[in-house]
Amino acid sequence: MNWNKYIGSVTKGVLRAIIATVFLVIVLSICMSFVFPNIKTLSVAWVVITCISILLGSVYAARKNGEKGWFVGLGVAFLYYIGLLILSAVFKDMINFTIADIYRMLIALVIGVLSGMLGINI
Repeated sequence: MNWNKYIGSVTKGVLRAIIATVFLVIVLSICMSFVFPNIKTLSVAWVVITCISILLGSVYAARKNGEKGWFVGLGVAFLYYIGLLILSAVFKDMINFTIADIYRMLIALVIGVLSGMLGINI
């Protein structure tokens, strides 16, 4: 496996996932100006936004790499989620890693692996 190609593909996939997240958060913000959701709805919306972003980034990265889609998707999901945790820690001034965060990370990794496999096969 060509590690330079892998790192380049994963990096570009994570950047695509971040761009998708920014776009989807803007859409969510616009929707929130018309509808006032409760905190549970926002939590679900955030998980959906994260999953869609990882899907888009992993599919792109796997297609770009051309092989080992599951490994590429895993890398994209892992780096994306670690980036989210770091941003969360910066804005909250503390690291709050709960069991819910572990579940979210597992969901993100599974979505990344499956999306990477999808990216290779489409």
